[in-house]
Amino acid sequence: MNYLDKIIRSATVENMAATNGVPNVQAFVNLYRAISARTIITGFVYVSENGRAMQPLQAGIVNQTQADAWANVRQALPDKQLIMQLAHVGRQTTRSGAVGASNIKCMYCKAPVRVLTKAEIEEIVQDFAEAALRAQKAGFDGVQIHAAHGYLIHQFLSPYTNNRTDEYKDRPLLLELVLKAVRAACPAPFIVWVKLSHGDDRGLTITDTLATVKRIETLCDGIEISYGTMEYALNIIRGAIPIDTAFEVNPLFNKYSPLIERLWKRFVFPFYKRRFKLFTPNYNVQAALEIKKQTSLPVFVTGGIRTQQDIDTILNSGIDKVSLCRPFIKEPDLLHKLTGNWKSGCVNCNLCTIYCDSAQSIRCHLGEKK
Repeated sequence: MNYLDKIIRSATVENMAATNGVPNVQAFVNLYRAISARTIITGFVYVSENGRAMQPLQAGIVNQTQADAWANVRQALPDKQLIMQLAHVGRQTTRSGAVGASNIKCMYCKAPVRVLTKAEIEEIVQDFAEAALRAQKAGFDGVQIHAAHGYLIHQFLSPYTNNRTDEYKDRPLLLELVLKAVRAACPAPFIVWVKLSHGDDRGLTITDTLATVKRIETLCDGIEISYGTMEYALNIIRGAIPIDTAFEVNPLFNKYSPLIERLWKRFVFPFYKRRFKLFTPNYNVQAALEIKKQTSLPVFVTGGIRTQQDIDTILNSGIDKVSLCRPFIKEPDLLHKLTGNWKSGCVNCNLCTIYCDSAQSIRCHLGEKK
């Protein structure tokens, strides 16, 4: 099997830009060069200033300086297919001025949320199109529109956060308009992929996602299937819950006094963690297969894929590509190890995930902390 065509590096937070969103060219080049996958999806890149995440070192694509830096990354990696993931985080940020489909706060970020006007939504649609055009001019092979994990487009797709009464009560409408604008700005063969959560912990179901997929079938070139939102972020990735590390490095937690920390761990955390899903291998595959049966689009899947046998089984079942994230953090050269019974060295400790919300660049932290 030609794994180079079938296995892609799924997006993950890299934290390798300056505070003004300009990517550190050498850091990105070193990271992507080490990854054995031919196709790499960048971590989420913001398309507007009011769409920035809480991470201070998130990269952007909103001006020429940022675009020029991305062009230098592209030029240094001629053998890679680079796809830029474009995102607006909406309410999932701690920055002031958070906006969303509604004024419902994110339970995790807790920032006050202002409801977007129709005029502002139209501006955001154009922000995505202009960001895609900058990525294309920088030499990228395509973009992935982030419509999953509770970010802004997901907020419009979700019955929990979309309580609008205007035309955007039609939940897939924003994604549809974004894709039309991106495709108008960047005609084929420029690649346009979409990332979708097949469900979440706030009422979005696979039936909703299937309806969305039907709406966008002619507007994009493939969909990546994931799960969840940042309200219960560990349900996106699953595995260990390193709460001690969160209180050390996460700015939402490390502001508390030792007394509050002890009380939270003792009285709140036992109830909170009941909402977390246990790690099981390949936990999004069944949903991806259901979606694949009902769409002509190429379907990719991520989530809990840890062995060569599972990769082969998934690909032989009809899924078009497998997306790996944490395994590439642990073993960037893993494609060179697929010679038989490969098993990932990633043990789902999730330290890399917890550190995503700090100012540290992406790396495997296994063995650093208990």
